[in-house]
Amino acid sequence: MRHRDCEIRITCDGEALDEHNVQLVDNTVECYVASEAGKIFEIICSNHSSSRTSSHAMVDGREFPRRWTLAPQSKDVTFLCEDGIDGFKPLMFSMISVTDDESAARELPWANDLGLVQIKVVRAEVVGAVPWSPPSIAQAQNFGHIHETVKKGGLHCVSFGPKTLMPDAKKQLTRINCIDDWSTPYVTFKFRYRPLDILQAQGIVEPPQPVLNDEPGNPSASRDTSPVTRTRRREDEPAQPGSVRPQKRQRQADGSSSVLADSLADELEDERSSMVKDEDDESADDLDTLEAQMQAIRRRIDSARTKKIRGSGQRRIVKREPSPIQVGGFNGGVIDLTDD
Repeated sequence: MRHRDCEIRITCDGEALDEHNVQLVDNTVECYVASEAGKIFEIICSNHSSSRTSSHAMVDGREFPRRWTLAPQSKDVTFLCEDGIDGFKPLMFSMISVTDDESAARELPWANDLGLVQIKVVRAEVVGAVPWSPPSIAQAQNFGHIHETVKKGGLHCVSFGPKTLMPDAKKQLTRINCIDDWSTPYVTFKFRYRPLDILQAQGIVEPPQPVLNDEPGNPSASRDTSPVTRTRRREDEPAQPGSVRPQKRQRQADGSSSVLADSLADELEDERSSMVKDEDDESADDLDTLEAQMQAIRRRIDSARTKKIRGSGQRRIVKREPSPIQVGGFNGGVIDLTDD
C-alpha cells in the first residue's frame, strides 16, 4: 500500500501479498492479506519523500524493540525486528496453539490486535549519531498456549524465529527529532492478515470459480458424459464416410431347420398379434379364451415339429444306455426324476 509519500508492503518468498479491500480513512490506510501458516514474511518499506522518516512496527500488539529511520528516496528497505547489535528475528505466520490444559491462558490482552501488522510513520530530522546501545523496549516474545475456550483456534499469529546474524552489524544509531507526534502519525498502515479460507468465507476474497468442461467452441455448454448420453449420441450421429456401423448378427440356419423356424416364427407372430388384439378387447380377461389360444399354439408347434421330422428324410437313431435306476413296483403314478 502507498499513501502520501510512503509505501509499505508485505512479501513472502520475494513476492508481495495481494492486498484486498483497501480502505483509506484520514491518514490511515488498511487492507487484508492472506496468510499461510509456516511462511516467513518481510515488511518492505520505501520513502518517496524528500524528508527523513521514522517507522514504528507492531505485530499482534507486540512492539518491535527498535524504530527504523529511512533517508529520503530510500527504496525497498526491510524492516527488521532487531535482536542485539548483530542480529534480528525473522517473522513467520503460525497457527495459534490451542490446548485444554487448565493452566493455559484464558484472557488475552492482545486479543483485539490479533491478526494485525501495524506500522506508524512520522517525519523526522536528524540530530546526530550516537554509539549503539540496547533498546529500551523489551524484546517481543512468542505467544504460548491458549485455552480452547478462548475460541481463537484456526486463526494465525506472528511468531518470531531464532536469532539470525546480520552481515553488517550496527555500530552506531541515528538520533532524530520527530516532526509529527506518534499519537497522530504522518501515515498509519494496517495489514489485517487471515487464512485464505476465512477471507473467502467473510466475502473479502472471492472464492475460485469451478472449472467447467465445456465443448469446443461452445463455452456455455458443459459436457454430459453419462453412459445414457454417450449411447444416445452414438445412435444419433451420422455415419462417417468410409465407416461401417456394426450390424446385428444374423441368425444362422440350414435347410429344413431354417424353413421350420421361419414357419414357426410366422405362426407365432400371427398368434401373438391375435393375442395383442384380444388384450385390447374387453374379452382378453376371459380365462377360457386364453386357454384356447394356448392350446392352438401347442397344436401349431406339434404340427411344425411333425413337418420337421418328415422333411428331414431320415430319423436320427439315438443310442440309449441302460438306466442305472431300478424302479420297483409301479402303481400308475408319476415318478419325478428331475434334479431340484
